[in-house]
Amino acid sequence: MTDLLVMARAAHRGGDFATSYAAFSRAGAVGPLAVDDLDAMAIAAGEIGHRREATRVGELVYVRLTRTDPNAAAGKAVELGSAWLSRGEWAIGQSWIRRARGLLADAPESPVTLRLTYLETVMAVLSDDVDLAAERSAVLREMSLGAGRPGVAGEAYYRLGDVRRRRGDVDGAFAAYTRAQESGYPPQPGVALLRCALGDVETATAELKAAIDGADSGDLPRLLRGAIQIALVRGDLDEAEHYLRQLESADAADTVLRGAVLVRRGRHREALTVLRDALREHPSRQEADEVYRWIDEAYCGLGMTSAER
Repeated sequence: MTDLLVMARAAHRGGDFATSYAAFSRAGAVGPLAVDDLDAMAIAAGEIGHRREATRVGELVYVRLTRTDPNAAAGKAVELGSAWLSRGEWAIGQSWIRRARGLLADAPESPVTLRLTYLETVMAVLSDDVDLAAERSAVLREMSLGAGRPGVAGEAYYRLGDVRRRRGDVDGAFAAYTRAQESGYPPQPGVALLRCALGDVETATAELKAAIDGADSGDLPRLLRGAIQIALVRGDLDEAEHYLRQLESADAADTVLRGAVLVRRGRHREALTVLRDALREHPSRQEADEVYRWIDEAYCGLGMTSAER
């Protein structure tokens, strides 16, 4: 177990998250992991795309921390709430946010309370609670300008833009993306995906290519995912695969998009294998619906009816 932990920790420090996760998993099968090792395992799982496992292990970390370090437990609750919200699981995300607020009720301002306020703002927006959204937004703006991080408020506006885009609120989405940009948060790929949905595919493609050319490593994965989606709309499978390889090179493989490209390539049976794996890694309703749409297209490509599947 000691050798496995040494390997796992070294790989984690070096950014080799696949090796780190595998070694932590093997060590955990031998005996219980320390909380720091569990946390590193959760991070590694998330980095290689095993989001369900990352959440499961993160919840174990939270339980352990509540017994020893309530402040750290609150930070983990904020992290888990953000993960669930990003998957569209609002109710679960909100429950984690409430746990964090309970633990931080009287805590001084810190990066964790800033992140928590951001998530509360997002939840207020999603629940159409105008008064609470306005109050939380004002608090968030004030906190993010003391903390010297105006981009935090921008990220909240970006998320609002994504929600409005998916709901078909074009004007509202553009307005939110504009506020995100004004707050120092890049509005792509949201703006490009919105233009694509409106039929302006060429402008969307050009904007996203420009954003990718100037992106840092932190922003690149989400930009590449957007570029793959737009390339699929355009029917440019070579470009889609080019961006998919870049995404995988950035250790941010996306099984849903990999399956989608295989479907459009006509490799339907291979696509079904990949997409079924994706269902195990993408538990949210929104993500599952997308996977099922690609699975249906793969079955149609095989000429199979619903009764034959």
